[in-house]
This record gives sequence, structure tokens and C-alpha cells, in this order.
Amino acid sequence: MSTGRFSAHLCLVLFLVLAFSLPGPARPDAPVRLNYSRAELETRWEARIRSMLARGVVPLIDMESTLRPKEGRLFLDRIPDLMDRYGVALISFDTNQRPKDGSEGYRWSTYIEEIVNAHPDRFIPTANAGTNPNWVRRKGGQPWHFIDQMEARIRNGDYASMGELEFRHYMSAHQCKAGRYDRDVDIPLNGKNGHRLFRLSEETGVPFVIHLEPEDHALEALEEMLGTYPGAKVIVAHFGQIRHPLKEKRFGPELVRHLLGTYPNLYYDLSVGHPGRRYPCTGERGDTVIWQGTGGNQRDVLREDYKAILTDFSDRFVCGLDYGGGRWPFPEFIEYRVGNLRRILRDLPETAKHDIGYRNAWKLLTGRDWN
Repeated sequence: MSTGRFSAHLCLVLFLVLAFSLPGPARPDAPVRLNYSRAELETRWEARIRSMLARGVVPLIDMESTLRPKEGRLFLDRIPDLMDRYGVALISFDTNQRPKDGSEGYRWSTYIEEIVNAHPDRFIPTANAGTNPNWVRRKGGQPWHFIDQMEARIRNGDYASMGELEFRHYMSAHQCKAGRYDRDVDIPLNGKNGHRLFRLSEETGVPFVIHLEPEDHALEALEEMLGTYPGAKVIVAHFGQIRHPLKEKRFGPELVRHLLGTYPNLYYDLSVGHPGRRYPCTGERGDTVIWQGTGGNQRDVLREDYKAILTDFSDRFVCGLDYGGGRWPFPEFIEYRVGNLRRILRDLPETAKHDIGYRNAWKLLTGRDWN
């Protein structure tokens, strides 16, 4: 072969090698199926909870957090050790939709199935979060809409819980700083998709978490829906978080006792702020009202009236870490949030600590009392 022909041949080979080694166009994530039956998962969860109890630790089950793949790539390999360190038995991570790939409608993600397969003793198969534009715009009625996909997957038995679904949602601290006004969400709880969600939970027994700022009109809709669907398992996130007091005048110990005493299908999670936390959107301090004191003078001691509610209705509260986008890195975040949960549980009776820590979540997820 002549030198010229050899050089041309070598260039062609190098071109082909380079062409095939470069990343191609983005492709949809391959769907992932769970490798474990629900019974197999529950056996592993129970063993993990009992192992913590044997060490004298009150286990915590986090029923409200989000893990996107980009955070998972950073922290997933560290999360199991951190859970062990801070006494977190299980986490119910939801996730957001897949990246854009040219497909129509909501792009369901099976990233949570992936992490459950990797750590079946630590993570709960949880449906995608209701934070996406398809949900916020109240889409429904076509197989590619979020609520329609949710119904199909829950009825197939794919998930043990439905992740946080936003109805009334103020901007969070980091969203306010970033000017994310699209996250000021107001979806009627008693609207069409709200009825579909409550009905889905009642028919399947699968619990769901909602973000519902306790504005007066939202509380009226909550009572309506709890009464209409008494079999739905409803967890309202962020108990006692009052960020716009003038819009949330009805919320208080008397109303909470009424709600919990009237509707046995209502639960609250304790993914709440530390004493004296400031809400940047208003500049007000003390947006979590369960603590003694007001504003920036709140102390890390529960108000007696809320302590009594957590004691008298200890079977109606669950834990939540509320990890998600825009938060601190997970290793720092879990220490802070678990510390706040332990602070809430600290002065409660022993039975209440165990109820709120893991027993109530266990019953919601399995349908069985903890034995």
C-alpha cells in the first residue's frame, strides 16, 4: 500500500472511531421495573426497623422527600451510611419527570425503581411528584397526562406511596430568591384532578402526600374531600407552617383537633422548620407555629397545646425530611432535618415517639399495624 493510500485509510479509521465514540443525541431513559415484590420489600423494611430498635434507636421513616437523578449521582452512594448514622430506616423519595426527549405529554420517570432495586431495604417505591407543568395546568383525560399515568401505575401496584402533589403552594425560600413565581401554585383540592386523586387512594389504599398551605378556603376544600372520600389516605405536608398569617386565620389547635377528631383518614407530616426560621418571601420569622415564643424569639420547645395534640393524636402524624432541589447537599441536610425531628419528638411520651417515628408510616404503607 502506498504512503498516500495508507494515510487516507488511517484517517478514515480514526474518523470512524471518533464518530462512534462521541455521544449521540439524547435518548429517553430506559424504563426500569422493580426486581422485588411488595412482600419481599416489606420483609426487608421490617428487618431494618427491628435492627434499629434492637440498638435502642427510635427509627424514622421519611414520607416526604424528592431525589432527582442529578442529586442521586452526587449523593446516592453516601445516603445509606448517612441513614444509619442518623437513625433513618426508610425514605419515600419521589422524583421529577425525565428530561425532554421529544415525546408527548408528561415523561414518567422510573428513577425511583432504580434506586429501590439498588437498596430495597432503605427506599420506598414512590410515584412521581405532582410539581410539573402538566399537573399544575390541570391536564387530564389523555393517556400521556400526568394524572392518567398516575392512575394506571398505582392501579398496577407499582408504588407504595404517591409523592408530594402540590395544590396550594407558596414559593419556597430558594424559589423566592430566584424569582420562581411559577411555583406559586393554586389548584382547587376539590377540582376534577383532586377528585381523581382522592378516589384513586380510596380504591387502592395507597397513601398520598399533598402540599396545601392552610388558607381558609383550602381548609374548607380539605374537609369536603375528606368527608367525600373517607377511605382515602391523606397526608398533609408541613404541619403548622404558617407563612401568610392573614390568609391562614383558621388554622390553630382548636381546628386541628376538630379535623383529626372528625376525619380518621387525615394525617400530617412533620417536615417543618426550626424555631425562629425566617420566610424570605415576607421577611417574617417564626413561620412554624408549633414552637414556644413568637417570631425570632421562638425556643426549641413545643407549645403545650401542640404537644398535647401530638400526644393525643400520636397515631396521625408521620415524619418528613422534605429533601429536594435547591436544598443544602444531602449529607448536611439530613443532619439538620433529623435534628429537628428529634427535637419535636424529644418531649413526647415514648408511645408517641414510636408512633410518629415509624409505626404510622408502616401502617399507611402496608395496611397493617406494627406488631
